[in-house]
Amino acid sequence: MENSNQPTNIQEETVMSNIQSIFQQFIDNGGEPKVTSFKRHLDKLINSDIKPLCGRSGKAADGTDWRSEVKAKFGGRGAKWVFVSIDSIRPTLSRFAEQGIDVEDYTKFIEAHGQAWIRFSGPRIDNGVKAAAFEVRTDGSTIDHPKQLHYIPLHDLDEAISFINSTPHAMKLEEVAKPQDVEEDVEIELSKPEETPAVEENYEDLMGDIEELMNFEDDEL
Repeated sequence: MENSNQPTNIQEETVMSNIQSIFQQFIDNGGEPKVTSFKRHLDKLINSDIKPLCGRSGKAADGTDWRSEVKAKFGGRGAKWVFVSIDSIRPTLSRFAEQGIDVEDYTKFIEAHGQAWIRFSGPRIDNGVKAAAFEVRTDGSTIDHPKQLHYIPLHDLDEAISFINSTPHAMKLEEVAKPQDVEEDVEIELSKPEETPAVEENYEDLMGDIEELMNFEDDEL
């Protein structure tokens, strides 16, 4: 039965053989056969030969630096905030929820607006794919969320985003929609009709005292 670790063992043997060759070259060139001396030699080789190779890892085949290009795309004033579709961000929100992150308010806000807003964080490699990473600020757009990232592959980036050219805070996207003010019923107390003041009946007896009238008539006779 073949040993399943055979490929790994071969790789390790190859690495050790290469290190031994480098060590032998170090000795042949007058180096001291000491671990500390050889380590310093390896450090020099790393700085002179290995670091430049690592620096090129961010460059595309045509020599351009894709990371710098991505940063420049979001480098303008107000260019870090973008809209994406709600469907595209749902898997990320589900992942956050599984981690115990409260996404309820953020979900309500984006559903009310019809789009989700995210803030550019930087270029990243996501599962071996070049991507742009964006913060999903579920606790409020003015609070940094450096660990809550949503990734968009570069080949989908232009079609997936639209620039806001503002901020969610300035656009008041995170305010709870208030219902229209309902006018309170105002109880109007109808005033009672004013009572007509009593008119004092003070009729003048135009005929005067009847007895005086009768006496006057007697005197005339």
